[in-house]
Parts: sequence; C-alpha cells; structure tokens
Amino acid sequence: MGRQPLPPEAPVTLLAALRRYAAHADPATAAANTVALVVGGNGPFYPAYVWLIDADAGRVALWSMLASPCFLAIPWLSRRSGLAARLTLVVVGLANTLWSTALLGTETGVGLFLLPCLVLAALLWNSRVALLAALGLGLAVQQLALRWPWPSLAGLDVAQQQALVVLNATSVGTLLAFLALTLAGLLRSVQPHASVGDERLPARAFARRES
Repeated sequence: MGRQPLPPEAPVTLLAALRRYAAHADPATAAANTVALVVGGNGPFYPAYVWLIDADAGRVALWSMLASPCFLAIPWLSRRSGLAARLTLVVVGLANTLWSTALLGTETGVGLFLLPCLVLAALLWNSRVALLAALGLGLAVQQLALRWPWPSLAGLDVAQQQALVVLNATSVGTLLAFLALTLAGLLRSVQPHASVGDERLPARAFARRES
C-alpha cells in the first residue's frame, strides 16, 4: 500500500499569529501583551478620528503614532523579561499621553489616557518596587500634564477642543472597559476553581509569580 499523502496544513491566520505572539506562561504578562497589541494596533486610527474633526490637527496627531512600534514590541520584550514588559507598557503609555498632550493640548482631555496607564500598573502586583515606581511616575506625569505650560502644536480653537474632549473621553471609557475585561480574565486564570459569587480569593491566588 502506497504512502498516504499528508493532509494540507491549516493556513495560519493573522489572529492566530497575534495570539501566539502575545502568549506567555505568566498570565499577567500575557494580559499585558494583549493590551499592548490592541493599543499599538489602534494607533493609526486615532489620528484619523482627529482628522475628521480638523485636518490640520489630524496631521499633527499623526506624530502620536510614534508610540505604536513601542507597544507592538512589548510581546517581544516579554520573551526576555515579563516584568520588564509589563513595566514598559505603563511607561510607554505615560510617555505617549504626555507626548499627545504636547501635540493637542490639555484642553482636549487627552490627559484622560493617564487613567488606563495607572490601571495597567496593577499588572505589576508581584513586584512591589515596580508597582510603586509605576504609580509614582504616573501621578508625577499626571501633574505635569495638568500644568503643561506650553501651547499645543495643533493650535485648536475652543470648538475643536471640545470635540476632541468627547472623542478622548469615549476612547478612554472604551479602553477602561477593555482593561476591566482583561483583568477579570486574569483573575479567573490565577484562580480557575473559585466558586461563582465568591467575593474572597485565597492568598495562594496571589502567590508571588516569577517574571
């Protein structure tokens, strides 16, 4: 009997490739990788939304895409150090928010993106030093953004600023909802046998995990 031909390999979809790229043995790092890919992948869309409000401001907002490669490289960094990848996610988010403040101005509400950055610091829960450092840096950046002394590069008028407040508040709300779902999935992964409705997680669910 002749050799049977091997079945053709299933084609690798983009989604499957991204899932493999984001995968990590540590659930917290895997969650950080997923967030990094979502944020980095959405980087080109934000300038497009700003462009619909004002073409000149949209051209300025294109510079916010400089952070996208940094976000997209975080899963690669996680192969070297999960802790470094999670910390980098927070730092890049803070830096991008401050950069966007310089581009568009504090009056546009772009500083609201600091809130998701502070939430992301929760992924550093197994390193107290890194967690406190990230939170301290986030609060310091918040104060700097609130007191930004220089005019924005976009030079928007009041009506354009108000339109961007709506855009930014909506974007931040959507991102926070996504982070809530991601963190909920993380909690389920570290305590898979918790009973439904149980409000208490045993201490072993939060045992120190190697990065």
